[in-house]
Amino acid sequence: MPLALCTVLLAACGSERGGGEQEGKDGAGSRSVAARTPSEGPEFIEFMELLDSVEEPCVPQAPATVAPEPSEPGRPRTAPTPLPALPSTPPVPDATGSRADPRAEVALSGVEKCAARAHTRRITDALEKTPDPTPDQVGEALRGLGYLDERVDGPRRSAGRVGFTLDLRIMGGHLCLGGTVTGARTAVLPYGASPRVTCREVRRSAPGVMSSRA
Repeated sequence: MPLALCTVLLAACGSERGGGEQEGKDGAGSRSVAARTPSEGPEFIEFMELLDSVEEPCVPQAPATVAPEPSEPGRPRTAPTPLPALPSTPPVPDATGSRADPRAEVALSGVEKCAARAHTRRITDALEKTPDPTPDQVGEALRGLGYLDERVDGPRRSAGRVGFTLDLRIMGGHLCLGGTVTGARTAVLPYGASPRVTCREVRRSAPGVMSSRA
């Protein structure tokens, strides 16, 4: 495991452990996500490692640092030109701010949208092996992929289909997935949620399926 990831994992576990011992109420009358989700132990560490591995190809790589050219003998080394100072800009209001509706859908970042596509492929490929699965079979498939039971809402059968919600929010992220399985067809919809509500409590905008199989 990279040293940077170890540091992030330890920081996450330490910060969320304190939140998991309390049950605060938000504007929607729901317990906080930190209070609902266990955030310590090997299973949670493995879950964070899974999310990190899925998201890693989506994170832009920093440009390589160009080594300075050696100065010629007897020629003084030129001092680097200082970069202009960046203009100060006021912070952009967060969609999850206290005055906003905590149940409103939150916009996903480009990295989260990319990660959502990767998670969707993993889920649809796994469910493809079991045509017309039962809720228990869908749950077993999600657990087999490494998703924690505490982060899966459902699966449940309703109106002839099996539905589930997957909470992939860690370290300030907003990614949730809503999935439905109808016969041999699986559809997954990514969307963003405030950390103050569950993924199912989000008032989603016009729904659109990201990926499906038939």
